[in-house]
Amino acid sequence: MMKDKSPVNIVVPVYNVADLLSRCVDSLLAQTYEDVRIVLVDDGSTDDCPAICDRYAEQDPRVTSLHRTNGGLSAARNTGIDHVFSIEEPSRGRYIAFVDSDDWVEPGYVESMLETLEESGADAAQCGHFISYAPDNEDDKDPAHTRTTLDRAQAVESLCRNGLWDVTAWNKLYRLDLFRQIRYPEGLLYEDTATTYLITQECDRVAADMTPQYHYAQRYTSIANGTTWKDSKLDLVLAGDRMAAWVCEHYPDLKTAAAEKRAYVRLSTLSQMVNTGHHDKDLARRLRREVLPLAPTVLCDRRASKRDKLGILALLPGFWCYRAIWSRYYEAKRNRTVAGPTGTPDTTGKEQS
Repeated sequence: MMKDKSPVNIVVPVYNVADLLSRCVDSLLAQTYEDVRIVLVDDGSTDDCPAICDRYAEQDPRVTSLHRTNGGLSAARNTGIDHVFSIEEPSRGRYIAFVDSDDWVEPGYVESMLETLEESGADAAQCGHFISYAPDNEDDKDPAHTRTTLDRAQAVESLCRNGLWDVTAWNKLYRLDLFRQIRYPEGLLYEDTATTYLITQECDRVAADMTPQYHYAQRYTSIANGTTWKDSKLDLVLAGDRMAAWVCEHYPDLKTAAAEKRAYVRLSTLSQMVNTGHHDKDLARRLRREVLPLAPTVLCDRRASKRDKLGILALLPGFWCYRAIWSRYYEAKRNRTVAGPTGTPDTTGKEQS
C-alpha cells in the first residue's frame, strides 16, 4: 500500500500524430493510479491534434490542453513543466513524467514507478520498455526485468556506459523539484542525452524496476530515428561531448566511462549515416579520426560494452568496413526487426519538428 497519494503530472508533447494520439492518452487515463494530471502540449500541429487535445480536456478534468507555436520537443516539454510549476501547492503534486505522443503505456506505468520510489527512497525511478514495431511484434529490452538502486555516481557511470540507468526521459518518474532549475535545451536534438545527467546529479539515488511498462513505437520505415539525414543529427555528438566533459570535471574516476560515451555517440552517428544513405566522406573521416584515439581506452576496458568494442573494431580498417557491416545489419533489421548491436542510436526521444 503506497503512503504517498500525491498527484502525478504527465507531460505529453504533441505534434502531428492525430492517428496515434488517442491510443496514448487513453492508456494514461486507464492508469491504476488514478490521480494523474495529463498535460497535453500541442506544439503547433497542422493536423487534428489540437482538436483532439481540446476534446480530451473537455471530457476529463484530469487533462489539460495547451497550445503553443511550433518549437520542437524540448520547447513543448518545457511548456508543460512551466505549467505544472504554475499550479499552487499542494495541487501541483510532487512527481512528473514524460510520455511521447506516439507511444503508449501499461496500466501500471505510474503505480509501479511510485512503488519503486517508495521502496527505495530514490528521487527518480525507471521502468522497462518494449520496442514496438507492430502490435504483435515487440522487443523486451531487459528480459531479466532487473531491479536495482544506484547512488549518484553509479547512475552517472551507467549513463556514460549506456547501462541500465539510461538517458531516456519517457521511462522515468521524477521528483518534481528536480526540475526547479533544469529545462530541456531548445533547438537541440537528443535533448535527453543533454539533460538526464544533470537531473541525475540532483538525485541522491535512483532506482529501476525493469518490468516493461512503456511501449516505444518504432516504425519499420524509421529505424534509427528516420530514413532522412539531417545535419542536426550531429547534435548527438555535441550533447555526448558536453556530458563527457562534465563527467570528467565532476567525477575524475569516471574518465574511462566518459571516453566510452564519446566513442558511442560517434559510432551512433556513423550508423545513422549508413542507415540513411548519407554520403559525406569528410564527415565520416572526421568521426572515425575522433574515435581512433579513444579505441585503446574502450577496447582495454573490461566494463565497456561489447557493442561499442565491436563498433570500434569494425571501424579500424576504415569507414568502408563499418559501412559494409552496418548496411547488412540494417537490411536485416528492416526485414526481421532484429535486436541491435553497436552503433544503433539510443532511443532518447523522437524527432519533432
